[in-house]
Amino acid sequence: MFRQILFTQFRWTRTLLLLMAVFTFVVPTLSWNLGGNVFAAGLAPIAVMNGFSTVGPMLVLGAWTLGFLLVALPWGADSQSRHVYALSLPIPWSQYVAMRFGAGAITLLVPTLALWLGSWLVVAMIDMPPTLRAYPGLLALRFFLGTLLAYALSFLLQYLAGRRAAVVLLVLLVAVFGLGMGLSLANQHELLVRITLWFIDWPGPFSVFASEWRLIDV
Repeated sequence: MFRQILFTQFRWTRTLLLLMAVFTFVVPTLSWNLGGNVFAAGLAPIAVMNGFSTVGPMLVLGAWTLGFLLVALPWGADSQSRHVYALSLPIPWSQYVAMRFGAGAITLLVPTLALWLGSWLVVAMIDMPPTLRAYPGLLALRFFLGTLLAYALSFLLQYLAGRRAAVVLLVLLVAVFGLGMGLSLANQHELLVRITLWFIDWPGPFSVFASEWRLIDV
């Protein structure tokens, strides 16, 4: 049963996965070229690090985009058929939802592996300064965890709110923005900072995005 659900998940999202795999594969090289550097020997450590400075922001944007679309596309396909496929399976709805989540999480490995391979390729083309190290495996792991978090949040919102997911998301964003503005206007800056740090510092839920996603570091 899970194999069939995994097959339908891949079939509905294969174009997205292919595009994201291409994106993650070329991000390291694209970032290096956007930094104005070339594959040459004798580069200063700061030049190498600056050359890859845009890797993190591009991958964070890609992680959120992939996590959201990987939920939206299967939900849209199910919704068009009024969830007949899901309801026709001889398993409870809760089990189907769990399998759908697991299938989507597995497909995240496709762009993650592409990022890992692309990172190794671009690192192999650089004469690395002795003071720097490459972390393609760690970068790929952070990307996977980031996409998994974005996917899990989108999945939770979509399967709890259904067609009202967009409205609920808008309300949540307005509420968060309003809370931040209210605390700021009330001069509760210390409380605002503490709340923010609770979310982004380890073991906060968004700590994976707070840490810098670096391919090259000391």
